[in-house]
Amino acid sequence: APPEGAAPPPAPAPSAHRTAVASLAVGTGPVEGAAPGADLLVADVYGRDPRGGNALALSKALAFMAARDVPVVGVSLVGPANPLVARIVEKVLARGTRIVAAVGNDGPAAPPAFPASYKGVIAVTGVDAKDRALIEAGRALHLDYAAPGADMAAADVSGGVQEVRGTSYAVPLVAGRLAETGSIGALDEAAKDLGRKGPDKNYGRGLVCGECRTPVP
Repeated sequence: APPEGAAPPPAPAPSAHRTAVASLAVGTGPVEGAAPGADLLVADVYGRDPRGGNALALSKALAFMAARDVPVVGVSLVGPANPLVARIVEKVLARGTRIVAAVGNDGPAAPPAFPASYKGVIAVTGVDAKDRALIEAGRALHLDYAAPGADMAAADVSGGVQEVRGTSYAVPLVAGRLAETGSIGALDEAAKDLGRKGPDKNYGRGLVCGECRTPVP
């Protein structure tokens, strides 16, 4: 409990973004996720706190996941490099937990996004229905995969669906598929090569879960 007179810690809060991401990972209803019905553990790093989503909150969330032996963690947020996050990422990866992170939506001229840019983190971008890289997709110091990130539906907080766009929504598709297959090798084998032949800066090693896009009603 907080000290007497202190405000209680901010409670988790419903969010259109988080609901959409969760549905794309494990949904079984109108939106079928990449790993339908799989167990999902959520760490809310924003809650109702306007200061939420900071480096300390993200670090605690990653440590929380690793302590519970979560095999794959999806991170649909970006920020600048941070020494605390860098240390936690290194420790989490050393425990065998995989981290899948978005390259962000600040455009290709933006500074490299983190945690996607940390060594060992699986960096993901998004594509539209024609398998074109999103024009707003950011960049990381490396790129591993692309996945659907536009022209698709995801669940909303009211139990219906909403149209979504952004690299955030590509992350749960790659994370869900990685959790389902259990190996990077399986992802590489299933990835559809896009752009120039072989790995490239726009699509990484290819498109994952291309069939996972739920059409917008």
